[in-house]
Amino acid sequence: MQIKVVWICAFSNPKVREHFTTKINPILRFILKKKGHPVNTSVDYGIWNSNAIKEFEKIKDIDLHIISPIRYLSKKEVRFDVNGIHYYFFRDENSNLISQLYYQLVTKNKSLFIKNRKHVRTLVKEINPEIVHVIGAENPYYSLALLDIPDKIPTIIQLQALLDRLVENIANQFEKKNIAYKGRLERQIIDKADYVGTEVVDFKEYIKEEIKPETKFLDISIAMGNEINLTEDVKVYDFVYFAAGINENKAGDVALKSFAIAHQLHPEITLNIIGKIDEDFRKILDEIISKNRLENAVFIEGKLPTHNDVISQIRKSKYALLPLKFDFVPNTIREAMCNGLPVVTTITENGTTKLNEKRESVLLSKPDDHNAIAKNMIKLIENPSLAETLRKNAAISEEERINNYDMMLKWADVYKKIKSNR
Repeated sequence: MQIKVVWICAFSNPKVREHFTTKINPILRFILKKKGHPVNTSVDYGIWNSNAIKEFEKIKDIDLHIISPIRYLSKKEVRFDVNGIHYYFFRDENSNLISQLYYQLVTKNKSLFIKNRKHVRTLVKEINPEIVHVIGAENPYYSLALLDIPDKIPTIIQLQALLDRLVENIANQFEKKNIAYKGRLERQIIDKADYVGTEVVDFKEYIKEEIKPETKFLDISIAMGNEINLTEDVKVYDFVYFAAGINENKAGDVALKSFAIAHQLHPEITLNIIGKIDEDFRKILDEIISKNRLENAVFIEGKLPTHNDVISQIRKSKYALLPLKFDFVPNTIREAMCNGLPVVTTITENGTTKLNEKRESVLLSKPDDHNAIAKNMIKLIENPSLAETLRKNAAISEEERINNYDMMLKWADVYKKIKSNR
């Protein structure tokens, strides 16, 4: 007997893009391009959701239905099935010119995404699932839909991040306002959910102390396992820094300042930067490049279309330079480790320090300590045997982690236990 489960999440990959088209108003496209936000709807995101779906295609006792908003979808809604998974994509409420302008000028950082929630509510009523699993509390354009799920249906909020705990650490006032807004909504969603999915100890402690003492936690995490590939590609760059989005909350500026220090001692080294860069943050990076005369040493790729493109590009570098500000162990670090790039990163308690528990797999230093980060970079450059040791150790450490299929079996077991307890 199958258990009918709904996932509410956001993702895109080539397989699902075969089933829908997008259309954007030319004026809106022009405005966004002028503001430094060119629209490309053929890009991968939410790769952990794609990973999870791939594994659930093999798990036959779960009847999985996936609801996801898509910006600029040409139709109001698109439905299709692939390998036993049922997909429901609908047009995000801020897809047309007027709604997008109103959002940017009036409702940003206070929107409750009423239209998106209404669409999800209608679909959930039609599907009539036994469990609803929302993946990512920090994305209110779909996660707020959890507030509308009838109490008779058990709900899980799966944490990808926990923004509420970061507010006090944000210096940029615009970004602080954005994080505070999302943090307030996170609190409401966590309070409403029957269960919270996370393996992060700090998240659990914060939620129990600050949000909901009686929270029921599920020890499950998102599907962030990566294929290990240690074959050598032709190297074009020395270091790579990459992230899906590069902004105030990421450490692109820390990476660049640290690179500048290492570059003084080794002027031959290069840095490749991959990811979508916010317009204002690009100015910060450009100032660092200009101040340190790095124009011929730093190469900015921008956002690449697919996840495979990103992996192919990072493999062109010898080492990964991935300092952190807030993340515990982001997928970028694991992707670098799985692709044979020795990693220079920074300490996050209950996060990156665990990568070295059994063996040294990454080089660590204090966050924002540019000199210490640069010293670790120089260690890799000047000590090939250390780089090779880290490369091999990182692969072993990743092999020992629970893989995506085993993690998704845990999800399926959780669904069965929740159903049996009802």
